[in-house]
Amino acid sequence: MKIAFVSGATSGIGLAFAKELSALGYSLILHGRSADKLTSIARILPSVRLTLVADLANDNDVKAMLEELEKQKRVIDIAINNAGFGLYGKHLALKVSDINAMIAVNISALTTLTHYFAEHMTQHGRGHILNVASTGAYQPQAYMAAYCATKAYVASFSEAIALEVRADNVTVTCLSPGRTDTNFFVFDGADTSKNNKGTFSAKHRISANKVAKLGLKALFKGKIREIPLFENKFYVFLNRILPRSVVLKIYENAMKSI
Repeated sequence: MKIAFVSGATSGIGLAFAKELSALGYSLILHGRSADKLTSIARILPSVRLTLVADLANDNDVKAMLEELEKQKRVIDIAINNAGFGLYGKHLALKVSDINAMIAVNISALTTLTHYFAEHMTQHGRGHILNVASTGAYQPQAYMAAYCATKAYVASFSEAIALEVRADNVTVTCLSPGRTDTNFFVFDGADTSKNNKGTFSAKHRISANKVAKLGLKALFKGKIREIPLFENKFYVFLNRILPRSVVLKIYENAMKSI
């Protein structure tokens, strides 16, 4: 039986990936920060073979998780590095500890996991890796400055690594979703969908299930980059042709009204 690993699998896009892969017949190794949530998911997805509890902002947790994976001596066919989080607000108003934790999860942990899976996959001569970035990777955004910078790293890193390992029959796909209906949009305990007017309001979001389906379709095709939906592709295209000053102003205004 083929095996898939998903980080950040207890909710949102990660959980959607787990459900899709389970339906496709994959045996699952799921990561999350909550043992209770992982246990609940394992009850509804019989294909779950192993759950790994780790805070990816903690280097020791990441190391322990990799050691546990190594003990399993299983060939991972698909690795989805989905775990990540964002911070909203003026950069100077955010806690430095929170910013550093976000960088650790979004960049450091993802880089370490990609290295681990790519190394093992190249040894076996096959495998797929999917790293989750964001449409925020393609332009700076005031009020989410550090978050977008971390996702720019994910996009750049993933696309470059994809070229390095493709000769070994390993694919790396960078998935950059736009506004998706997940807990990502809960800021200060409040869901921005309540006002239904802001940039991130519910009417602008698509389902996590749809993002997961499109992501897996791109992964199986061996695509290096996938930006789901025409609307998101169009915005990324505009970012490349409009003057930088215009792009910065557009996103500054948009991010003021979440």
